[in-house]
Amino acid sequence: MSKLPHIKKPCRDCPFRKDTLQGWLGKKRVTEILAADSFVCHKKTDMQCAGHMLINGKNNAFVRLADRLRVPLDLTGSELVFESKAACVEHHTS
Repeated sequence: MSKLPHIKKPCRDCPFRKDTLQGWLGKKRVTEILAADSFVCHKKTDMQCAGHMLINGKNNAFVRLADRLRVPLDLTGSELVFESKAACVEHHTS
């Protein structure tokens, strides 16, 4: 297997981006999403979300799977997402 279905860079409306609409998801929903093993892109629902993979790293099941299969994900845009889950939750809490 040489490819896995995923987005490589957080999309413009990714909820894990620092420039996303403040309070958009609310504390409960963003906490649930961040705690999930993986998360599909809200725009391309057949692909894994780059933002979720970047903010969760090895805590994301898709990242771990790619690592085990030795399939590079070539993720970019880490500078666009929150530095921590706590910062992301705080941003979405209003």
